[in-house]
Amino acid sequence: MNKPRETARLLVRNGYLITMDDDETIFEHGAIAIGDDGRILAVGDDADIAARYQAGQTIDAHGAPIHPGFVECHLHASYHLFRGVLPDQLVESDSFDTFEGHFYNTVTDEDEYLSVLLACLEMIRNGTTCFMEAGTVLTPEMAARAASEVGIRAVIGDAFIWDQPQGFAQGKTDGAGCATCAAQARLHTELKRAPKTREEALATLGAQLKRNADPDALVTGHVAVLGLGTASEELMMEAKDCADAASVTLNIHQSYSPADTEADRKRFGRDPLLHLDAIGFLDRNVTFAHANHLTDAECEVLLERGASLAWAPAASMMWGHGSSMHGRHGELWRRGGNVALGSDSPNWSNDFDLWRQSNLAVLAARDTHMDRTYLVAEDGIAMATRAGARAVGLEKQIGSLEAGKRADIVIHTLDRPEMVPSTNMIRNLFYASRSKSVHTVIVNGRVILEEGRFVGIDERAIYAEVRKASRSLLNRMGHRVEANAVPRAARRP
Repeated sequence: MNKPRETARLLVRNGYLITMDDDETIFEHGAIAIGDDGRILAVGDDADIAARYQAGQTIDAHGAPIHPGFVECHLHASYHLFRGVLPDQLVESDSFDTFEGHFYNTVTDEDEYLSVLLACLEMIRNGTTCFMEAGTVLTPEMAARAASEVGIRAVIGDAFIWDQPQGFAQGKTDGAGCATCAAQARLHTELKRAPKTREEALATLGAQLKRNADPDALVTGHVAVLGLGTASEELMMEAKDCADAASVTLNIHQSYSPADTEADRKRFGRDPLLHLDAIGFLDRNVTFAHANHLTDAECEVLLERGASLAWAPAASMMWGHGSSMHGRHGELWRRGGNVALGSDSPNWSNDFDLWRQSNLAVLAARDTHMDRTYLVAEDGIAMATRAGARAVGLEKQIGSLEAGKRADIVIHTLDRPEMVPSTNMIRNLFYASRSKSVHTVIVNGRVILEEGRFVGIDERAIYAEVRKASRSLLNRMGHRVEANAVPRAARRP
């Protein structure tokens, strides 16, 4: 007598299943059973799973790749309403003087909500199912609201945790570095809705951790400190204690450009990460955004302590900060470091597509080291999944397709020219189709994007609303944009 089949809520069948588990298991004809609670019940060969489970809903992947949802580890989600406005030849210091301060003193809560909403739609379409916001949404509730409406997993931080207005202005005193530092310092002091003192920062620090009371919540909290010289050691250690007590990630910008890295070196009297280690800040639950400029000694202590990096290769390339040439990310990854990926902001890499970031990471490392084998496609996928999950503090929940973990799943399609012929599924996926073949996206067991269409979301209506809000915001900022006009920059300086 045949054993009765167990019941699952959803079966995903007939896919090239890239599990990203410890053994890097791949099922060429794989399936996943998902329970009512949004967790994975079983992963395995399609025939075995089909024989074991019955479900009310079944998705046929038609032989296409299936992988864990990507984890975005560094992004500023509230800037989407003025994506692409910055001229290509604009120097970084002018971007802070001309745009950033005006933006934060003009943007409304509804603007932030629409911006994060657009960012979430973009991430889901590109196969990202979880993001950690960098702590720069002035009203974090707007980010939480938008993420909840889309159904994406989000890790939110408090806004602008800093207490040193002079932070960026310390250190390098020549050329563009000085101008950028001074502009960023002015940005700090001029933001009307951001903390100005340590007392104000401490009053806000940890407020988003309230979201962690529900173990099943899609939107959770972490501790974010802006960094880059804007936080005193006292505030940084308060933040570390807060993160430790709550068992969450502490996220901070670090060693982004040569200018701020040198400023920290002068401030501490030694390499920045060596100092942070000496005071007890450097730890496994700390994720450094960027970390483009590290010394040999810093690499050693980083590996020893197990802190994570959120590498944003496109952002560095966009602004010419040299992570592809001088960064140690590829080397650290090969030596066992946890290197995750981030997209930064809509004017720093201009899209929220981790397939692009992972591809650039692998290719840049190969080019820098003049070695085709230095990093391979599987490294890029691992950075965007397992490493990302650890960097945001959710490695026990997401990052691989295994029984007991949350069902955050991306299903591609083979009906793309880049996926034909399917000679090697991972090579086709990583080097040819990337996010273009994302077809269906599941978050916590719920289908969010089905065969290229959002479930229960009117995309066109949102885009129309965002366009209208963007024109209004830019006009209020003094950057006049007509309804159908496209801002242009001179092609030559």
